[in-house]
Amino acid sequence: MQQIRTRFSPSPTGLLHVGSIRTALFSWLFARKKEGKFLLRIEDTDFNRSKKIAVKNIIESMQWLNINWDEGPYFQSQRFDRYNSIIDDMLNKNLAYRCYCSQERLNNLRKIQINNGNKPRYDGYCRNNKQYLHLNKAHVIRFCNPSKGSVSFTDKVRGYIQFDNLELDDFIIRRTDGTPTYNFCVVIDDIDMDITHVIRGEDHISNTPRQINIFKCLNVKIPQYAHIPMILSDNGQRLSKRQNSDSILKYKDDGFLPDALLNHLVRLGWSYKNKEIFNREEMITLFDFSGINKSPSIFNTKKLVWLNHYYINHLPVHYIANHLTWQFNKENISIKNGPPVEELIPLFGKRYKTLKDIVQNCSYIYEDYLEYDLTIVNKYLQKSSIPILIFIRKDLENLLKWSIESIRSLIEVTSKQFKLEKNIINMMLRIVITSVNSSPPIDKILYIVGKKRVLSRIDKIILYLSENS
Repeated sequence: MQQIRTRFSPSPTGLLHVGSIRTALFSWLFARKKEGKFLLRIEDTDFNRSKKIAVKNIIESMQWLNINWDEGPYFQSQRFDRYNSIIDDMLNKNLAYRCYCSQERLNNLRKIQINNGNKPRYDGYCRNNKQYLHLNKAHVIRFCNPSKGSVSFTDKVRGYIQFDNLELDDFIIRRTDGTPTYNFCVVIDDIDMDITHVIRGEDHISNTPRQINIFKCLNVKIPQYAHIPMILSDNGQRLSKRQNSDSILKYKDDGFLPDALLNHLVRLGWSYKNKEIFNREEMITLFDFSGINKSPSIFNTKKLVWLNHYYINHLPVHYIANHLTWQFNKENISIKNGPPVEELIPLFGKRYKTLKDIVQNCSYIYEDYLEYDLTIVNKYLQKSSIPILIFIRKDLENLLKWSIESIRSLIEVTSKQFKLEKNIINMMLRIVITSVNSSPPIDKILYIVGKKRVLSRIDKIILYLSENS
């Protein structure tokens, strides 16, 4: 039995977006389920639009999501000798021909066909008039597409699809500058790389009959195809590299976990019963073409945020801590002089839905603030607060055991001593220690900030209140 081999073959003309990575995910899942191979191929034959930064983005995005490939990355730009060798052989066998038609002739032909209500297509002029060949003249190479009959295939998602060969013109397989074109290169790659299943977006359906005809003319086995539905943005627009779509790595920057993004993507166009939460092992085990629907899917940012919040609170703490550490580094916040990042997750994970939100709302754990928010300070602290703060500071300093329970007890003692409600004492300490008016329970915050920093910050606010009454 032939080994299953799939591929993900993005063109590096823009940053990788969710539509592309969903295609990679489905191809990867199918290969993993069938214990096959998953290949990464960079289709960079368009030199004018291909960018090195886009290649880097593709690699980093897939590594972040842990969509690991077994072979590659292969680059089409490194295979031109192979493509041109086959094209030259096709010319010798009359499976392709040189076309010398000027752009002016092609433009006029197109105009006439449109005016007559016909579909624009090349009319085969050079195929039928070979006496006009001028080997020293600029030309393209066109494929001799069958002029009769039809080409059909059974799509794993959409079922039987058929095209009339008269609807397909003799498309170009090599440009005037000598570079081979997309529809030709992918066929040769799929042959050489023994690809058994081509899983890609439905926008490629129109390319499939052209590619199948090349497979047939070369007398090789044709892969099976699965064309998956497009993804629409939150506002219903089609995603593309040029508009309406964020780079995959932007989700990393914004504090999303790869598990959340993959879970959301696998549910865009595919389902298994009413199940919503899928880990990687479940995705691989349950994935099947029968679960893919034909309708477009809408990328739901609110759903992604919900999933991210779920995973922050359900994945192993050490795993979340690794991603959170990356986020701290991105925000240039040093975590060397503070508690282990693992201790933050149960404290802040329930309150915030992204890692970025956690980092931006707990920087005071690791960094001493330089200035006070005077609006907040003036609202909750006055010169009359100094005796209370001195009392608290003394008792905190004398604590034999620095624990959440002992800190909580001390706050209760202070509340009784000064006949103030505990929430007033809590807010005073919150402003002193965090410089913000919202945080997790203050006894837990004091504990995690640590005695030395807590005492230092109380001293600082006492000095400030004394000098700015």
